[in-house]
Amino acid sequence: MFCYVIGVFALIIIVLYGLIELHYFLRTCFSVILARFFKEKVSVLQETTVKGLYFSKLSFRICLTTDIDTFLYHMNNARFMRELDFARADFYERTGLYRCIRSKNGGIAVGATTIRYRRFVRLFSRYIITSKVVYWDEQGIYMEHRFITPRDNFVNAIAVCKTRLLNCNVDEVMNELLSVTEISGMENGTKLKPPMPPEVAKWIESNEISSAILRNLC
Repeated sequence: MFCYVIGVFALIIIVLYGLIELHYFLRTCFSVILARFFKEKVSVLQETTVKGLYFSKLSFRICLTTDIDTFLYHMNNARFMRELDFARADFYERTGLYRCIRSKNGGIAVGATTIRYRRFVRLFSRYIITSKVVYWDEQGIYMEHRFITPRDNFVNAIAVCKTRLLNCNVDEVMNELLSVTEISGMENGTKLKPPMPPEVAKWIESNEISSAILRNLC
Protein backbone atom coordinates (compact mmCIF):
# COMPACT_ATOMS: atom_id res chain seq x y z
CA MET A 1 0.00 0.00 0.00
CA PHE A 2 2.79 2.40 0.93
CA CYS A 3 4.62 1.72 -2.33
CA TYR A 4 1.38 2.30 -4.23
CA VAL A 5 0.88 5.71 -2.56
CA ILE A 6 4.49 6.69 -3.30
CA GLY A 7 4.09 5.61 -6.90
CA VAL A 8 0.88 7.62 -7.37
CA PHE A 9 2.48 10.67 -5.75
CA ALA A 10 5.54 10.39 -7.99
CA LEU A 11 3.30 10.03 -11.05
CA ILE A 12 1.35 13.16 -10.08
CA ILE A 13 4.59 15.12 -9.69
CA ILE A 14 5.84 13.94 -13.09
CA VAL A 15 2.54 14.87 -14.75
CA LEU A 16 2.56 18.31 -13.11
CA TYR A 17 6.12 18.94 -14.27
CA GLY A 18 5.04 17.96 -17.78
CA LEU A 19 1.98 20.22 -17.79
CA ILE A 20 3.18 23.34 -15.94
CA GLU A 21 6.40 24.97 -14.76
CA LEU A 22 5.93 23.49 -11.27
CA HIS A 23 9.16 24.81 -9.74
CA TYR A 24 8.28 28.35 -10.86
CA PHE A 25 4.87 28.20 -9.18
CA LEU A 26 6.35 26.73 -5.99
CA ARG A 27 8.99 29.47 -5.86
CA THR A 28 6.31 32.13 -6.34
CA CYS A 29 4.18 30.64 -3.56
CA PHE A 30 7.17 30.52 -1.20
CA SER A 31 8.00 34.14 -2.02
CA VAL A 32 4.46 35.29 -1.24
CA ILE A 33 4.23 33.25 1.98
CA LEU A 34 7.57 34.54 3.25
CA ALA A 35 6.65 38.13 2.41
CA ARG A 36 3.22 37.89 4.04
CA PHE A 37 4.06 36.07 7.27
CA PHE A 38 7.79 36.42 7.92
CA LYS A 39 8.91 39.79 6.54
CA GLU A 40 8.32 43.35 7.66
CA LYS A 41 5.71 45.39 5.79
CA VAL A 42 7.13 48.45 4.04
CA SER A 43 5.91 51.54 2.23
CA VAL A 44 5.45 51.37 -1.52
CA LEU A 45 8.26 53.94 -1.85
CA GLN A 46 10.73 51.94 0.23
CA GLU A 47 13.30 49.62 -1.30
CA THR A 48 12.94 45.90 -0.66
CA THR A 49 15.70 43.32 -0.71
CA VAL A 50 15.30 39.66 -1.63
CA LYS A 51 17.95 37.47 -0.06
CA GLY A 52 18.36 34.00 1.36
CA LEU A 53 16.99 30.64 0.29
CA TYR A 54 13.41 30.28 1.50
CA PHE A 55 13.52 29.65 5.28
CA SER A 56 17.31 29.75 5.64
CA LYS A 57 19.10 32.46 7.60
CA LEU A 58 21.44 33.28 4.75
CA SER A 59 21.78 36.98 3.99
CA PHE A 60 22.29 36.32 0.29
CA ARG A 61 21.21 34.19 -2.64
CA ILE A 62 23.49 31.73 -4.40
CA CYS A 63 23.83 31.00 -8.10
CA LEU A 64 23.22 27.24 -8.32
CA THR A 65 23.80 24.68 -11.05
CA THR A 66 20.16 25.06 -12.12
CA ASP A 67 20.84 28.74 -12.87
CA ILE A 68 23.87 28.49 -15.17
CA ASP A 69 24.10 28.72 -18.94
CA THR A 70 25.69 26.37 -21.48
CA PHE A 71 29.17 27.61 -20.59
CA LEU A 72 28.56 26.15 -17.10
CA TYR A 73 30.13 28.90 -15.04
CA HIS A 74 27.70 31.83 -14.70
CA MET A 75 23.99 32.60 -14.44
CA ASN A 76 22.16 32.51 -17.77
CA ASN A 77 20.46 35.64 -19.06
CA ALA A 78 16.93 34.25 -18.79
CA ARG A 79 17.42 33.36 -15.13
CA PHE A 80 17.93 37.03 -14.26
CA MET A 81 14.48 37.82 -15.62
CA ARG A 82 12.95 34.84 -13.84
CA GLU A 83 14.41 35.91 -10.49
CA LEU A 84 12.84 39.34 -10.98
CA ASP A 85 9.40 37.71 -10.93
CA PHE A 86 10.08 36.41 -7.42
CA ALA A 87 11.50 39.78 -6.33
CA ARG A 88 8.37 41.54 -7.59
CA ALA A 89 6.10 39.03 -5.84
CA ASP A 90 7.95 39.85 -2.61
CA PHE A 91 7.60 43.60 -3.24
CA TYR A 92 3.90 43.42 -4.17
CA GLU A 93 3.08 41.50 -0.99
CA ARG A 94 5.19 43.49 1.49
CA THR A 95 3.98 46.86 0.21
CA GLY A 96 0.35 45.77 -0.15
CA LEU A 97 0.39 46.86 -3.80
CA TYR A 98 -1.19 43.73 -5.25
CA ARG A 99 -3.79 43.50 -2.49
CA CYS A 100 -4.80 47.12 -3.07
CA ILE A 101 -5.15 46.50 -6.81
CA ARG A 102 -7.25 43.38 -6.28
CA SER A 103 -9.51 45.25 -3.83
CA LYS A 104 -10.46 47.47 -6.76
CA ASN A 105 -11.10 44.45 -9.00
CA GLY A 106 -7.98 45.32 -10.97
CA GLY A 107 -5.13 43.26 -12.32
CA ILE A 108 -1.44 43.60 -12.96
CA ALA A 109 0.82 42.77 -15.90
CA VAL A 110 4.39 43.50 -16.93
CA GLY A 111 4.31 45.84 -19.93
CA ALA A 112 8.03 46.15 -20.63
CA THR A 113 11.39 45.21 -19.13
CA THR A 114 14.91 46.25 -20.01
CA ILE A 115 17.98 44.76 -18.35
CA ARG A 116 21.64 45.70 -18.60
CA TYR A 117 24.26 43.12 -17.65
CA ARG A 118 27.50 44.46 -16.17
CA ARG A 119 29.26 41.47 -14.65
CA PHE A 120 28.72 37.71 -14.48
CA VAL A 121 27.01 36.15 -11.48
CA ARG A 122 29.28 33.14 -11.34
CA LEU A 123 28.40 29.64 -10.20
CA PHE A 124 28.11 29.42 -6.38
CA SER A 125 28.64 33.17 -6.02
CA ARG A 126 26.39 35.21 -3.74
CA TYR A 127 23.98 37.96 -4.73
CA ILE A 128 20.94 39.92 -3.52
CA ILE A 129 18.13 41.63 -5.45
CA THR A 130 16.81 45.09 -4.57
CA SER A 131 13.51 46.47 -5.87
CA LYS A 132 12.00 49.94 -5.69
CA VAL A 133 9.43 52.16 -7.40
CA VAL A 134 11.18 54.99 -9.23
CA TYR A 135 8.18 56.64 -10.94
CA TRP A 136 4.57 56.18 -12.00
CA ASP A 137 2.17 57.75 -14.48
CA GLU A 138 -1.23 56.97 -15.97
CA GLN A 139 0.39 54.19 -18.02
CA GLY A 140 1.81 52.21 -15.10
CA ILE A 141 4.37 51.89 -12.32
CA TYR A 142 8.09 51.90 -13.11
CA MET A 143 10.40 49.80 -10.95
CA GLU A 144 14.16 49.39 -10.78
CA HIS A 145 15.78 46.09 -9.80
CA ARG A 146 19.45 45.51 -9.04
CA PHE A 147 21.47 42.30 -8.72
CA ILE A 148 24.18 43.13 -6.19
CA THR A 149 27.22 41.21 -4.96
CA PRO A 150 27.25 41.55 -1.13
CA ARG A 151 31.04 41.32 -0.95
CA ASP A 152 31.74 44.59 -2.74
CA ASN A 153 28.23 45.98 -3.41
CA PHE A 154 28.90 45.80 -7.14
CA VAL A 155 25.77 46.01 -9.31
CA ASN A 156 26.00 42.97 -11.59
CA ALA A 157 22.83 43.82 -13.50
CA ILE A 158 20.19 46.52 -13.42
CA ALA A 159 16.67 46.24 -14.80
CA VAL A 160 13.83 48.70 -15.35
CA CYS A 161 10.32 47.29 -15.44
CA LYS A 162 7.00 48.88 -16.37
CA THR A 163 4.07 47.33 -14.52
CA ARG A 164 0.68 48.02 -16.05
CA LEU A 165 -2.40 48.19 -13.85
CA LEU A 166 -5.53 46.74 -15.45
CA ASN A 167 -9.03 48.12 -14.81
CA CYS A 168 -7.94 50.51 -12.07
CA ASN A 169 -6.36 53.95 -11.76
CA VAL A 170 -2.63 54.13 -11.00
CA ASP A 171 -2.78 57.43 -9.09
CA GLU A 172 -5.71 56.21 -7.01
CA VAL A 173 -3.84 53.05 -6.02
CA MET A 174 -0.59 54.86 -5.21
CA ASN A 175 -2.33 57.59 -3.20
CA GLU A 176 -4.16 54.98 -1.15
CA LEU A 177 -0.93 53.12 -0.40
CA LEU A 178 0.90 56.35 0.47
CA SER A 179 -1.86 57.33 2.89
CA VAL A 180 -1.07 54.34 5.12
CA THR A 181 0.54 55.65 8.32
CA GLU A 182 1.31 52.50 10.28
CA ILE A 183 4.18 51.40 8.05
CA SER A 184 7.47 51.45 9.94
CA GLY A 185 10.26 53.66 8.66
CA MET A 186 7.91 56.01 6.81
CA GLU A 187 7.60 59.51 8.23
CA ASN A 188 4.71 61.87 7.61
CA GLY A 189 5.46 64.33 4.83
CA THR A 190 7.87 62.02 2.98
CA LYS A 191 5.28 60.42 0.73
CA LEU A 192 5.84 62.48 -2.39
CA LYS A 193 5.91 61.14 -5.92
CA PRO A 194 9.56 60.85 -7.00
CA PRO A 195 10.74 62.86 -10.02
CA MET A 196 11.16 60.91 -13.24
CA PRO A 197 14.77 59.68 -13.56
CA PRO A 198 16.35 60.77 -16.87
CA GLU A 199 17.12 57.19 -17.92
CA VAL A 200 13.48 56.22 -17.33
CA ALA A 201 12.31 59.20 -19.41
CA LYS A 202 14.49 58.05 -22.32
CA TRP A 203 13.31 54.47 -21.85
CA ILE A 204 9.64 55.54 -21.97
CA GLU A 205 10.37 57.54 -25.11
CA SER A 206 12.02 54.50 -26.69
CA ASN A 207 9.01 52.32 -25.87
CA GLU A 208 6.65 54.90 -27.36
CA ILE A 209 8.67 54.99 -30.59
CA SER A 210 8.60 51.19 -30.75
CA SER A 211 4.84 51.14 -30.15
CA ALA A 212 4.27 53.69 -32.93
CA ILE A 213 6.33 51.62 -35.38
CA LEU A 214 4.43 48.44 -34.53
CA ARG A 215 1.05 50.17 -34.86
CA ASN A 216 2.01 51.37 -38.34
CA LEU A 217 2.76 47.79 -39.35
CA CYS A 218 -0.76 46.65 -38.57
